[in-house]
Amino acid sequence: MEHYGTEIRIEAPIEHVWAYYCDTSHWADWMQGGTVSDVSGPYDQVGTTYVGTVRFLGHEMKVTYRVVGVEPLRLIREHSDDGPVDNVVRFEPDGAATRLVIESDYELPAHLPGFIKDLVKKGWMTRRMDQMLEDFKALAEATAPVPA
Repeated sequence: MEHYGTEIRIEAPIEHVWAYYCDTSHWADWMQGGTVSDVSGPYDQVGTTYVGTVRFLGHEMKVTYRVVGVEPLRLIREHSDDGPVDNVVRFEPDGAATRLVIESDYELPAHLPGFIKDLVKKGWMTRRMDQMLEDFKALAEATAPVPA
């Protein structure tokens, strides 16, 4: 299995960052290059499932995720047998801001050709996730409530 981890500091209170992240209607705005479909319920509830799809060099990767753990305002765990994949999304207070940390342990699907697996492992995943977090940060900060 491969491991990926990244984090970003968002200038917004943890309650706002949590709510914005858990609102799947915003995901298309910051998950560039991918789509999410078939969301079965609120993202912050154990048992919710969704399908994530991304295309890479003409190959479609489709993964069905299930939320397997939730600690409100702190943590969301996801799992997929496709791959397999285990994701942990952590929300940590950082003064008036929030640190968003994402860690993933994954194995790329067996049906993908070896050269694609090598390309994905050697930077594509890192660049894609870092860009998604930058996009998420910009949107979450732009929609954060202004302190009175």
